Amino acid sequence: MIAPTLLVGLGGTGSKIVCRVSQMVTEEQRKRIGFAVFDTDINELREIREANPFIKTIQTSTKLTVGEYLNIDTHARDEWFPVNGILNSKSLTEGAGQVRAISRLALDTAIRAGNMEPLHNAIEELYKLEGDSSEQALRVVIVSSLAGGTGSGLILPVALYLKNYLATKFQASANITRGFFILPEVFYEVIRGQSERNNLKCNAYATLRELDAFLMKGDETLPEKYEKTVKLEFPRVGSNDVEEYNVRPYDFCFLFDAQNTEGKKLNSFNQYLDHAANCIYSQSIGPMNKRSNSSEDNTIRELCAERGRNRYAGAGSAMLIYPYEDVREYIALNWTKECVSSQWLVFDRMYKEKCLANAEMRAQGLNRRDINASVDYIESINQMAKQKDPFALSIEKACTIYDEGGYKKVNDKWTEYVGQLKKFVKDSTMNGQMDLDAQKNLAMGMINEVEIGSKQAAEELQDAYREMEKYKDMVVKRSEDTARTIAYSIFKAKNDSITKEKLPHQMETYLRDEEGNFIHPNAVRYFLYQALELMKAEKVLVEKENDKKEKSFDGMYAIFDNTKTDDEIETVDQLTERKIDKKTQQEFKDKLRFYIGETDKYRTSSVLAEVLAEGIDYISSLCEAFQNFYTSFENRIEALDRRIAALSKKYGNTAGRTSRYVCATPNCFQRLLKEMPYTGSSITIDKELAEEIYNKVRNYSMLKDKPENGGYFEQIFDNGIIGYFKKSLMEIYGSTVNMDVLTALEKEAKYEKNEYDATRIEQYVKKVIAETRNLSNPFIERPLGEQKAPIAACTYSKELDPKDDSPRSMLIAKELGNYGGTPDEDIPLNMIMFYQSIYGLRANKLSKFSPGCAAEGRSDGEYYKAYYEVVSQIKPKSDKTPVITPHIDRNWHIVSALPDLDEENQRRQEREIYRAFALGIICDLVCYSKISEGKYLYRLELNDLEPEEFVVSNGTPCDHYYEVLDALTINPVAVQTILSYMKEKFADERNSSGKLDFEHSYLRRQINELASIEYGKAGLSIFDVALLLKVSTPSAEFDKTVGKGIMREILTLIYEYAQTMVLEADLDRIYGKFVLEQFEMFDKNIDWYMDNWKDNFSDYINDLMRIAVSDIERKKLTDIYEKMRKIMKESSKKRG
Repeated sequence: MIAPTLLVGLGGTGSKIVCRVSQMVTEEQRKRIGFAVFDTDINELREIREANPFIKTIQTSTKLTVGEYLNIDTHARDEWFPVNGILNSKSLTEGAGQVRAISRLALDTAIRAGNMEPLHNAIEELYKLEGDSSEQALRVVIVSSLAGGTGSGLILPVALYLKNYLATKFQASANITRGFFILPEVFYEVIRGQSERNNLKCNAYATLRELDAFLMKGDETLPEKYEKTVKLEFPRVGSNDVEEYNVRPYDFCFLFDAQNTEGKKLNSFNQYLDHAANCIYSQSIGPMNKRSNSSEDNTIRELCAERGRNRYAGAGSAMLIYPYEDVREYIALNWTKECVSSQWLVFDRMYKEKCLANAEMRAQGLNRRDINASVDYIESINQMAKQKDPFALSIEKACTIYDEGGYKKVNDKWTEYVGQLKKFVKDSTMNGQMDLDAQKNLAMGMINEVEIGSKQAAEELQDAYREMEKYKDMVVKRSEDTARTIAYSIFKAKNDSITKEKLPHQMETYLRDEEGNFIHPNAVRYFLYQALELMKAEKVLVEKENDKKEKSFDGMYAIFDNTKTDDEIETVDQLTERKIDKKTQQEFKDKLRFYIGETDKYRTSSVLAEVLAEGIDYISSLCEAFQNFYTSFENRIEALDRRIAALSKKYGNTAGRTSRYVCATPNCFQRLLKEMPYTGSSITIDKELAEEIYNKVRNYSMLKDKPENGGYFEQIFDNGIIGYFKKSLMEIYGSTVNMDVLTALEKEAKYEKNEYDATRIEQYVKKVIAETRNLSNPFIERPLGEQKAPIAACTYSKELDPKDDSPRSMLIAKELGNYGGTPDEDIPLNMIMFYQSIYGLRANKLSKFSPGCAAEGRSDGEYYKAYYEVVSQIKPKSDKTPVITPHIDRNWHIVSALPDLDEENQRRQEREIYRAFALGIICDLVCYSKISEGKYLYRLELNDLEPEEFVVSNGTPCDHYYEVLDALTINPVAVQTILSYMKEKFADERNSSGKLDFEHSYLRRQINELASIEYGKAGLSIFDVALLLKVSTPSAEFDKTVGKGIMREILTLIYEYAQTMVLEADLDRIYGKFVLEQFEMFDKNIDWYMDNWKDNFSDYINDLMRIAVSDIERKKLTDIYEKMRKIMKESSKKRG
């Protein structure tokens, strides 16, 4: 069981990766995993919520601009935000725009507003877990780009916030927090501009520099001088107060680069996101996470050795996959194509060929009749059935009624159907119409009651006729309504009634076999066409008979005509005026009875004609709908070909992927298809599918506005027909299709290498496993210096290993078990997952973050270079600088505020500041100038340049000697200006005409004239430059290691300077004499310090002297060394 785990995505990239991981976890795993994402884009967050309702979202922005935020958050404005007019109008809903400080500002506002509740809820839900959850520490994984603005600006603050929240709310200080950070090169596919790429690199270096410092702080290994500057303050909810969280932000930081340790790359940005998600899943959630945790536990000693600065790591994953679903799809598509193309469409294609032949003949001037589609379909099947074609015979059989034994044909289904339809119409018309029946009975009763020979016989005949005529009129009038009602109940009813009631007059009853299952769609079409032609013929006969009856009804009045009179036709009204014998009365009575019978027939046939017309329309629309359905197959067949070809090529080029697909080449697919031919019956089809097809086609036939281009039937083709063949495939060959990955590898050896020897097949399997394991090399560059051995892990299905003495079990033990293999029930049989990680890395050992090294022939790393190109332009006042700091604190680019990733580079920068300070003081570049009456300030004054007033770190002007160093420390531009200026001046001096010697050199002259206007002291030595720092600095703030560093740098500067103009053989001696001279001068000046300041400088003076003495000793200038040692000893004694 995995430990409770919280995955947090920061910014767009981090959120996308977390979403990908969320889709990989099982429902059971999800019970123990919380997901949360931070972003400024409300639309992206909404999409994430809709797609993944279990992911908590935190929006860190509102519609306010940066300027409006700063007016609210005055602490940010006054303390850490790089205030710049360009940024003030930027809205945070647009994102951070690669300015990381904006992202921190947005987070602060979200915290102050209490908008972190979704994150709190995600955590609290994990702590509500029952059972053994309390025994396992919560694991937090924070995922982000290291390069952009939103995500990388949150990497440090969110981690600190989470750690503090867990420690204070749940007393959970033992939780493990991992960072998973995407490096800039991964984005090169989507970010192509060099300027933007440089911004990414710069941000990456800045982010890692911050992380490095706070990791040391969390491990309590941060140098003391950074205690006041390496801190991050957070607002308190609902107040203007702030507080600092003293926690370690991360336990391990995984860096994810575009290349792995072997220099291999992936193909696309999305592949990198997928691979990152796979690594996180393997590392923190999947069955290999125990191996990962164990590896982290084993790094403690290394962490201690590197003062906690080696908490960086790299990870990679790979998969060996037999693509079972694609193999199933490939074979099922081929089966579909074979059956649909060669069987389902055979009669349509025959019809199409005949139509084309007709068209060609017409084009030649021949007269050809149009081919009747329904008649042609019937004749084609009948003809092929006579030729004993199995498919045609199957269609005929499906449309035939047999006796109980199933041997003797009883009838054709369509004939039986039309007969039952006619019977139903007769039964419906002759029963249940009470008003018509009542009128008929009345008329018939009155006819029967006519007493032949009686006086009233004529009147009775008149009354009977009128009632009979009324009955006839009622029948004629009612026939249309009755026909419409009957036709609707038969043809327009809902699917569930017409297809399931199996009534004898319902056509769909005859579309089922003897077991009640729907017959094949081709048999349905055959039935429909036969029924259509029969109904058309029946309709002609019925209408012919109806015409006769209607004419008979029109002449019915003439039955009472006296044939003996030619001048007029007598009617029923004249019957009482005539003398009618008994014989004539009986004839009249019989004629009335006859017409009652004819009306009864018409009562049925008139309705039947209308029902047949409706039925013909209904079946015609069905036939047309089926024709469209089958026509759409032609396009589907072409699409099948494309899908088959795409599947065949899908795994053809796996370069640039970390997944190795087994038995997935075109050759393997073809061989598998050959081994699994379609063996099903030509007429057999899934009963549910057959019924679904019919219902779908019937619905289409009833649509008023029919969609075009076959899109209506796309789903039933893809899900229904292809799904049927998938199902059939698995019923027949399921165990072969769904083989395990090792069996698939063995088949691949046979198909691709023609290997059938068991030993050689096993060697092939081992080789592929080893190659795939290499694909899981961590996606991070090989570190500089001593190489770290990756820690391997892998996982596979428990069912893969029979756990016996078989070769399979032995292979698994050796090739998987020996590489951290762990079986797991959640891993499918068709997959093996590999994972490798490297721990104990330092950022400065990654070449992209490392400064160059001339001795190793290595230039500056690209991230290092991009970062320092930016920060070297930053001036103390952000509104005066052309660039914006890449840090989330406006001072963190300063070497005294945040340690560099590389100690040597840190020292180099400090030495440059010390050198600039020394040169500025010695060479009068930094001058103590009168600004106004009684007001003096230190300014940078260079020839041909406007004087630049120095500003110190608290924002005030520089009016004290010690503040010059502070002013230079926060102003890398000024440092480089001084160094460049003096480098050029020294070069000009060397290149000038005339003899050059150290004694009369520019620097020596400047040192000879060294004085302090602020302290009114002339005759100063180079040692005084360092001692005045102690005098000037408030005692609580003075760091003598800085003063000693300046002293060393001054000596180095002078030695290097002399080196450019003195012969090597004379260099040390000349340098030693100069140092001795300055030493003696300094010794004389000591009394001045002791007289003017009460502080005890003795130890510091000794430190400065000792630096020079040790330097002279190293140069083996014994005589000078002895003199200086004597002076130092006497000086120390004199000072007590």
